[in-house]
Amino acid sequence: MNLALLPGRATAVALLLLTGCELSCPLNMPPPPTFILVFSTDTLTSTGAGFRRAELRSAYLVHYATADFQRPIDTLRQLRSPAPVGSAKPFLSLYYPFGHAPQFAVPDYGTATSNYRLLVPAASRSYDITDIQLTQEPGEKRCDGYRITRREATVNGQRRDGLNNPPELTK
Repeated sequence: MNLALLPGRATAVALLLLTGCELSCPLNMPPPPTFILVFSTDTLTSTGAGFRRAELRSAYLVHYATADFQRPIDTLRQLRSPAPVGSAKPFLSLYYPFGHAPQFAVPDYGTATSNYRLLVPAASRSYDITDIQLTQEPGEKRCDGYRITRREATVNGQRRDGLNNPPELTK
């Protein structure tokens, strides 16, 4: 469409229509996919395999450079007080969604060899999280956005699929 050939008012309307198309359907760029785990809080069953809130407060995550868990790169701990304004230091954040078990996301460092050990000292438990596979693909059309097509990891030697529901950790 040659906008120079249109009178002034028609040009303005045409520009609004063209930009309106862009505004009504912005490119959907979700954050990178993460591998999410939940903690069981079911302490009342016969097995009592759930965690208590005090135990969860002791949890922290160690990121390792090697598959043998020998070279720690970083340790993510939970904040005991609000983060200072402007702080870029990452921390382990446990979420307590209403009516659901507490959960956390394993950070995406963008490396294929990321291995983690989640430690819960107050419960005397640890979980090795390795071989994280996260895949997202764009939709066929501009407004389709992205969709996560694979979300898996190995937790303590067992392959766990977290695509539709986050895997649950028990004691």
